[in-house]
Amino acid sequence: MSKREQIYLGMKRFFVSVFAVLSLSTVCFSQKKLEITDWNLKMHLPELARYLELNSNQYDNVVNAIDFFADKMNSAKYSKGERQVKYLNEAVYGSLKLMKSTLSEAQYKKYLRILNSQVRDKGLNPYIKSTSDFLAQNKTIAY
Repeated sequence: MSKREQIYLGMKRFFVSVFAVLSLSTVCFSQKKLEITDWNLKMHLPELARYLELNSNQYDNVVNAIDFFADKMNSAKYSKGERQVKYLNEAVYGSLKLMKSTLSEAQYKKYLRILNSQVRDKGLNPYIKSTSDFLAQNKTIAY
């Protein structure tokens, strides 16, 4: 084998190796990432209490539900891939379950409207199961 052929084979091996490494790194890091820039879905509690017309007994339970929602959203913010979607769904549906046990049916409908609008505004709705599925499972009247 001539010197020229050895150099050619060496270069060929080098480029094939580089291509393999780049291909592998692309596959490894190509998990679906949510393109959310603003994860702030905080609800202003005094305004929420006024809008839902909460009594003093309901107020503490709503505070706990909002804290649960914020914690799960924070977990989703720092997660990736499937785990991120899991935390998003846990945040939404966990909050809905807590609110359903606390609020009257009319208050719950109002809360659903607020939560749906926030989720839609932030662009999270493709990653969260339909709330109509949740309503059907829990036999609650849709708004």
